[in-house]
Formats: sequence, structure tokens, C-alpha cells
Amino acid sequence: MLISSPVFATKPDAPNKPVMNIFELGVRPDRDNDFADVARQTISASVDHEAGTLAMYALQRSDNPGQAFMVELYENESAYRKHLNAAPYKAFAARAPDIIDRKKKITLEPQFLGDKHIIPNERTINNLVIVEVKPEFQSEFKNIVLPEMAESLKVEKGVLAMYAGTDSETPNRWYFYEIYASEEDYQLHRQTPHFLDYLRQTAHMSARKDAIPVKPVFLRNKGGIKQDPQR
Repeated sequence: MLISSPVFATKPDAPNKPVMNIFELGVRPDRDNDFADVARQTISASVDHEAGTLAMYALQRSDNPGQAFMVELYENESAYRKHLNAAPYKAFAARAPDIIDRKKKITLEPQFLGDKHIIPNERTINNLVIVEVKPEFQSEFKNIVLPEMAESLKVEKGVLAMYAGTDSETPNRWYFYEIYASEEDYQLHRQTPHFLDYLRQTAHMSARKDAIPVKPVFLRNKGGIKQDPQR
């Protein structure tokens, strides 16, 4: 059964914890269409046919089409390994050298995973934000931002997905990936009491915040997380 309840990652060492990765990709000049094509094929086949592949999203910088990202979510490490050995990824790996000239993997510790089943259209938007939290505020920041994300998914129809993870090598570096039904829904979200409370309570906690301008290339998910958030 697919559920829309979010998962809070409370036990980082749990053997069945979800896997969240972000890949920074360099797209070769004039290969935008090829990147979109291989992303669509790989993501569709992986999410539709691999039980443990929960979500895969391809996005591109709107101000620099030569930089792209893949946001990937797996049920656990075993599911991720199965994906790497499956036909869709092997087909991607065979085509990638002609399309992608660099790749950097960012391994994240999932902190919040919540989504609804996404059927994107021309109005769907996504956000990628990196926040450097001052180390002394790490726990307090987490205790504020995670309930805010859960409330957003619960009460806002236009909030389709909210994910947060911390860099495994730099734990106070937070990555937020969000999907909204439209720009209008995003602007409504920014005026909600829970979002404004989050901004007010955490304004002094961040050392740096980078909102990366991105546009969707291809988005697909199963529509929920199966793990018990209390596990």
C-alpha cells in the first residue's frame, strides 16, 4: 500500500533506512534533448518496475542548462544496489558518456521524506535549496523544520513532495527538494502560518542559504514511503 505519510529519519543506523542521493551532472553542449530523453527512459523504467526505487527526479538549472541534477530515493541500501545492477541503469550508463561529462554524488542522511503521487504537467515546479545550519543550532533547527514540512504536506493540496537530507560528510549542510503543483501553489505555501513561523524561528540559525534555480526535466514517484516512521 502506498501512503502519503512522511518518514522522519530518527535512527540513522537503522538497517532498512531509506537511501537518498543527489547527483550533480554536467550536460555536454547541445545535448539537452538527449539528457531529457535518457532521463525519461531510465526514470520511467526504474520507478515503474523496481519495487524498491521510490522516486527519481531529473532537473536542470534554469540559468545554466549545462548543469543538471538527479534526486533519487530508494527503500533501502539493498534496493539501491539492485537498481545499479538492473537493466535501466545499465542502459543509462551505456549512453551517459556521450551526454554527461561530469558527475558528483552527494550522499544524504534522510531527515524527512514525504510525498503524494505526482503526475506532472507544464505547471509543475520544483525547488532545490541548500542551507548551512550553524552547528550549535542543528538539533533545534531539525525540531522546527520537520514538523513544518509535515504540516505543509498535510494541509496544502498544491504541495506534492517535500524531502530533506543532511550531507553525510557535512551534517550541518541541509538539502531540501520540494515539488509544487504550480507557481501559485508555491506562493500560497510561502504565506502559510507554518511556513512563516519556520522562517521566524530559524532566521538566526543558518549561516548560508542557496536557492538553486531549477526546472523539472522528468519527475516520477510511487506516491509514498512504506517504512514505518517509528522504526
